[in-house]
Amino acid sequence: MKIAESVKAEARAWWVKLDGGSDDPELLAEFQRWLAADAAHAEAYRRLQQLWTDLAEVESRLVPASADLPLQPREPVSAKVRQRVRLPLALAASVALYWLSPFSLGLRADFHTGFGEVRDIALSDGSSVHLNGNSALQVQFGNGQRRLTLLRGEALFEVSPDPARPFRVQAGDGVITALGTAFNVRLDGGRVVVGVTEHSVALELQRDGKPQRGVLQEGQQAAFAAEQGIGPVQAVDKLAASAWRRGKLVFEDRPLGEVVAELNRYHRGLLLVGDSALAERRVSGVFATGQPLAVLAALESALHIRSTRLGDYLILLHR
Repeated sequence: MKIAESVKAEARAWWVKLDGGSDDPELLAEFQRWLAADAAHAEAYRRLQQLWTDLAEVESRLVPASADLPLQPREPVSAKVRQRVRLPLALAASVALYWLSPFSLGLRADFHTGFGEVRDIALSDGSSVHLNGNSALQVQFGNGQRRLTLLRGEALFEVSPDPARPFRVQAGDGVITALGTAFNVRLDGGRVVVGVTEHSVALELQRDGKPQRGVLQEGQQAAFAAEQGIGPVQAVDKLAASAWRRGKLVFEDRPLGEVVAELNRYHRGLLLVGDSALAERRVSGVFATGQPLAVLAALESALHIRSTRLGDYLILLHR
């Protein structure tokens, strides 16, 4: 069964909510309703459970049962938080590899970037792609088509016109077709954000077996996902949308969870947010892409939150 990226993201969110065992009857009832709503929900959660079972088996083989890695909390934390973040190094490394650099993705990609790397790609048709950090792109050019797939991360596309061969970018569960020159696409789990910096693009998304379409003009932005459809059109600052090319991150009233996901593109490790309520805290600011840990420290100070660390490789933000 093929499972949409948005469903996988929901399954991971439920895993975080229920990790450690919850006795909240309303939360458990909501979880059961989510499982029953679609067979894909139950299958996505089953696969996530199997992943953790497999990782635990790897851990038991590579790390002695008595191994207890020292934590480096920046501030005192509760015993419950301490227990949840005391992960053996083999397990933490496996999780990071699974989330950030899946092996199958590397096999499918024609172009990819490492953490903090920005790559400029000249395509055979005269178009160009600027690939952000920790991103991957597949390119398929042929007679009558120019089709690219953003497998992970973010890219800015500058398109050379060719009426005989439409320029289309697959991202998540939707397709963006260039009607002009330049647009930015960011893939966050199953959610895709498209911002147009020159001319316009057409969006198409299959939702409940029916196509949903829209058009974005220069200076406009919209997000889409299979379950929510195409969201409202918003104004976007064209310079802010491509600020990452100049080594800057611009956040205006963005959820902390999205900000941390963005920082993961530039940090050689795994940054996590402890709970969904904290992930919804709003963030505004301009930060340098080359200093993700400094950005993290600034967020801790501004939001009055804490972090618990396994070195700089696994960092958990919590209350």
